[in-house]
Amino acid sequence: MLDSDANQKRENTDPLGFASFGGLDRLDWLMIVVSVLLGTVAKQHHVLDLPDWFLEWVSPFLLMVFGYKARRKITEVVQSRRDRGKGSPEE
Repeated sequence: MLDSDANQKRENTDPLGFASFGGLDRLDWLMIVVSVLLGTVAKQHHVLDLPDWFLEWVSPFLLMVFGYKARRKITEVVQSRRDRGKGSPEE
């Protein structure tokens, strides 16, 4: 017979191996990569004549903070809509 724990572990494994890096999901990794890429492009093009240290470190950090806040807000809105849908009596 198949072990249910083994099946669940197999289903939860990430084929790309992202789970081995602190439990970050794919959206987390996407936000990190986009932030770093935008910081790199901004540095190469000297956006707003800001110093390189700002464009390398501060702007990607601020983008990550904005991304996590936006993700949390979206999750709250989706959850509240789900809760409203479950709370209505079916006829």
